[in-house]
Amino acid sequence: MIKRRFITMMLALVSISCMAQFDNSNSIVRKTLVEYELGSDGFYHKKEGTLIEKVDNVVSMYAFDKKSSNLYVQTETGNYVVVLNKDHAKIYKQSKLAPIIDEKMIDAEVNRVNSMLEERFESLNQARNKHLRDSAEKVRLAELERIRQDSIQKAFQKAVDLKYIQSHNWHDLPMNKLGLECVLCGHHVYEDIVYCEGIVNDTIYYVEDATGIMGTTYKKLHVSNYNPRLKNEVKYNYHVKLFHDSLYSHPYLSPEYVKAENEKLYAAYAESISTKAPYGYVDNTGFDFQEDHLIFDFAYTNSTPKAIKCIDIFCNILAPDETTKKVIKLRANGPIEMLETKSWTWDDGSNKVPDLVTGLKIGKLIIYYKDGRQKMLMPKDIVYKEE
Repeated sequence: MIKRRFITMMLALVSISCMAQFDNSNSIVRKTLVEYELGSDGFYHKKEGTLIEKVDNVVSMYAFDKKSSNLYVQTETGNYVVVLNKDHAKIYKQSKLAPIIDEKMIDAEVNRVNSMLEERFESLNQARNKHLRDSAEKVRLAELERIRQDSIQKAFQKAVDLKYIQSHNWHDLPMNKLGLECVLCGHHVYEDIVYCEGIVNDTIYYVEDATGIMGTTYKKLHVSNYNPRLKNEVKYNYHVKLFHDSLYSHPYLSPEYVKAENEKLYAAYAESISTKAPYGYVDNTGFDFQEDHLIFDFAYTNSTPKAIKCIDIFCNILAPDETTKKVIKLRANGPIEMLETKSWTWDDGSNKVPDLVTGLKIGKLIIYYKDGRQKMLMPKDIVYKEE
């Protein structure tokens, strides 16, 4: 019988020392004196006085009260009192698994372990606090640096924008040769820059230097729908962003306005041409003598508002000494409308020329208008395009 009890005690000792766990199999009550539990916030929170199902992962059994069968144990995270059942209480009374301490000294031991745990977890919580503060400070410093860099970038971009505004004209709209087509006249433009008169909604109004007569140009307005390819054109969008107010401040622009304005521009242009050549000008002329007759080319541009019915051309046929040997009259039939150019060629045997002639000069022009009026132009009054 004694031998059996001894074996049982040894097995219990082995079990206790290996498992270091207390539950219903070896104890009646398990109570938390103090326990630290890791919360979701990363801090250890203290719990006290709760009854629990088991105590495991015991690292120290530091006191045993044989009168009450209370065993005091410590884990990595807590301090507990375990009320052993009768059999296990006997084992602890007969063994040296835990120091048997007078109940008057128990409180001091409990306080010692509590203090040690408190110090440890206070230190861990302080470390956690420091980590959070350091992390917050890093975030704060990073945010300050981000704000600083953002401020620098904004200041730099503002300087770049200002330089662009000062060095560019809002009318000069970058197009990168993507193309615009006038919805009124079908005019196409494929230029790097167009002279923009304004933008209304998605309609672009731009000005062209149209080629006129006598080597002149005049302004002509066009209206074009927005080219969808401009959506991804960086230079275009940057220019529109910086000059938005100037570009979009012309609500009066419309196809009807363009038509009316072009009429005004063309009338002003026609008037300027009339000042230079009040009765029109000779656009081109040329002659040749073949066998015994004259070959003559003639082109004339009407610069007056009145339509020309016909023109009589008096050609002086010249000898080598510049004397006139014969005058040949030719008629150029019209009509020639305002700012219209027409050309004629005479090559028939009826315009006979004398022998040994070498030159030709226009002696005079008589212009007949549709309204019945006529104008004679002497050599000093005749305007030539090349002049």
